[in-house]
Amino acid sequence: MKQMSKIQLVKSDPLFMQEVDTPVVTLEKEDYLLRLNLLVERIKTCGYTHAVIYGDREHFSHIEYFTSYDCRFEEALFIVNAAGETAILVGNEGLAYSEQIPYPIRRVLYQNFSLQGQPKDQLRPLSTLFSELGIGRESKVGLVGVKYFESSIEGDPVHTFDLPSYILDGLYRVCPQEQVFQFGQELTGYPDGIRIRLHSAKEIAWAESAGNRAARAVQRMFKHMKPGMSELEVSASAGVELEPLNVHPMINFGARSVSRGLKSPLQSERLALGQVCGLCYSVRGNLTSKISVAAYDLNSWADELKPYYETFYQAHFAAMAAWYESAKIGVCCGDVYKAVYRHISHEEHGITLNPGHSTGTEEWLNSAFCPGSSHKISDGEFVQVDIIASGSNPVRTSICEDAVVFAGERLRAQLREQFPDVYARILARQKAMREVLGIQISDELLPMSNLNGVYYPFMLNLDTVFACR
Repeated sequence: MKQMSKIQLVKSDPLFMQEVDTPVVTLEKEDYLLRLNLLVERIKTCGYTHAVIYGDREHFSHIEYFTSYDCRFEEALFIVNAAGETAILVGNEGLAYSEQIPYPIRRVLYQNFSLQGQPKDQLRPLSTLFSELGIGRESKVGLVGVKYFESSIEGDPVHTFDLPSYILDGLYRVCPQEQVFQFGQELTGYPDGIRIRLHSAKEIAWAESAGNRAARAVQRMFKHMKPGMSELEVSASAGVELEPLNVHPMINFGARSVSRGLKSPLQSERLALGQVCGLCYSVRGNLTSKISVAAYDLNSWADELKPYYETFYQAHFAAMAAWYESAKIGVCCGDVYKAVYRHISHEEHGITLNPGHSTGTEEWLNSAFCPGSSHKISDGEFVQVDIIASGSNPVRTSICEDAVVFAGERLRAQLREQFPDVYARILARQKAMREVLGIQISDELLPMSNLNGVYYPFMLNLDTVFACR
C-alpha cells in the first residue's frame, strides 16, 4: 500500500444533513416501453425468437424492469417475442395485480404459481401455455433465471439455468434443449447488459429520488440517536414511507450486532458510547449505509478501537476517496480496483467483496470491480460505491456506501433541461464533495444523495467529517 492521502477532520457542511423531500419520481408507460424496445432489439441481435424471463418475490427485478410488475407471493414468467408481443404468466393473486402493467400485454393464469393449497381448478400444463404463446420446435429461446453462470463448474454455462426445474422441463417439451440459451448476461452482464445503465434523464431522476429517500431515513436516524436508545427506537425515528424495500434495514449497535452484518434492528440491542455503530436503509433504486463509531470525538471511542483510527478508519476513507476520484467514463474497473487497494489491503481491512457494483431496483446486479477487469465504465452506468472494511478482536467495521450515476455531456444536458431541480442538487453535491470533503470527482460522476462520500468518524457528532487534504 502507498502512503495514503492526508485525512483530516473538518467541519461538516449543512448540505450533508439537509433532507430532500420532493415528490417521488415514478416511471410511466413510455419509460417501460423504452426498456421493452431495448429488449426486443437484443432478442433480434442474438438471433432468438423469444425471451423467457423468470421472477419470484425475491428475484422480481428482471420482470419489473420491463413491465412494472413486481412478483409478490408468486412466481411469474414474462415472455417476449422478436415481434415485440408480450405475455405474462402469473398465479391467482398475480392476475389482478398484473393489471398495473402500463401497456397491452397478454395475461395468462398458471395456477402452479399460486400459493400452496389455493384453487387450481383452471390449471393447464406449462408446456401447453408455451405452445399457445408461439414457442415450438423451431424456436430459439433466450432464458433468464435468477443468475447466469460464467464458468463450467456446473456444466455448460450457455445451457445452465438458475430457475425451478419444472419450468425448464415444460419448456423442453416444446422447444429442443439445445435451442434454449442463457440470456441473463444480456440483462446484467458486462459490457452492455441492458440493466447495467440508466438510459434516460428520467431514469436518473428516478434514481436520485430513491437516493433522497434512502438518505433521508439515515439522516433522521443520525439526528435522533443517543446512547441508551435501542436499535428499534432509532429505527422508528427514520420516519419512512411504507414503500417496498430491496434490502432489509440494518440498524446495528455494538460488536455483536455489527459483526453479524445483515442483521435487522432489535429492541434488545442498545447504543453504547464508544462502540461500533451502523445505519443502513435502502429503497428500490438506492442504498445508504454508514458504519463507524458511536462517539463525540476520538476520546470517547472505546480504548480497544483507538489504535485503528488511522490504519483502519482513515485508510478506508482514503480508499473510498480514491474510488471516487479514479472512476470516470471509459476507465477500466480494474484500474479503479487498483486505486482503491493502494490504500487498503484484504489482510488488514478484511475486505472480501468487490469495491463497488452495479445497482438498480435490486441492490446488487453484478460487479466488474475486480482485479484485471477490462470493463470500461459506460455512459449511464448506475453504481453503488460499496467498500466494506471489517475486522475482529476488536470488532470493527467501516462503511460509507452510496450510489452514483456516470453521465456524459449529452445525458447531463438532458437532465439539466428536463429535471433542473435534480441537476441543481447534483451540482451542489459535487461542489461540497470537492470543496469540503476534498474528493475531486469528475463532472461525469453524479452523486445521488446529500450523503455521498460523507463519513462521520464520530457518529454522535454531526459537525465533523473526514476529508482529504
